[in-house]
Amino acid sequence: MTLIPRLVTNTLVTSTLLAFTLQMQNAYAITPLKFCFEDTSQAPWTQPDGTGLNIELLRRVEQRLNEKFEITSKPWKRCLEEVRLGVQDGLIGSAASTERRQFSVFPSTPEGKDDRSAALNDDWARVYIRTDSKVHWNGKNLSNVKQPVLVQRAYLIGKILQEKGFQIKEVRTIHDALSALADGSAEVAILQSTEAENLAKYDSSIKHKIAISPQAFIALAMYLPVNRQTHARDPRRIQAIWDAIREVRASSEYRQLLTAHGVQFEAR
Repeated sequence: MTLIPRLVTNTLVTSTLLAFTLQMQNAYAITPLKFCFEDTSQAPWTQPDGTGLNIELLRRVEQRLNEKFEITSKPWKRCLEEVRLGVQDGLIGSAASTERRQFSVFPSTPEGKDDRSAALNDDWARVYIRTDSKVHWNGKNLSNVKQPVLVQRAYLIGKILQEKGFQIKEVRTIHDALSALADGSAEVAILQSTEAENLAKYDSSIKHKIAISPQAFIALAMYLPVNRQTHARDPRRIQAIWDAIREVRASSEYRQLLTAHGVQFEAR
């Protein structure tokens, strides 16, 4: 006579636990991921107003996976710090480095190498030299440098230069760096972004005062790394996002968008 109540009770408990589990899974699935990008122009990849090719790529990833991203722009150094502290889940457009791996995870191949096919984009750091300077870059060595090299604040390039023994001076924007070269207060800058190239080539106030070395300083794959806590909570979710980045980037529709912005697609 006591079996039926006991069975009913067990069934109710099981049903309640199942409903609670499904509710928690659904709530977790729609918890937005918070991604941060730099609040200065990095055309064509990101713009302070929340536009750019990388933002468009991630919006397409959202649609493909039924994901939700909260994307904000902040000073790059603050973005790095907030990802380190877990305030932000990830960085939009970050090169891989030993220092950043201490607090974040980058997409990797089964062999443990960086998965460049899952990068948001490729970028190049180029050497900008004041035309009356004797600084020279031959593709391997930077010589005749008498003043600190201008670099964008908290960028990997600064760390690379310091490891090579150069003094650096960090600037807020590419405009600050190019203006310093043009007015003679600096002799060389190493900068990323197509916008820096366009300004140095076409801005009438500086184009005759700055030369761009034909050899890039370094080629960089720019990723969407996530902080270690976010990755540990659901590595499959993060891997799905990285896989979708690869798929969207290789799609014909996105390739057409790249072409419209003058960006050459590189098959991987």
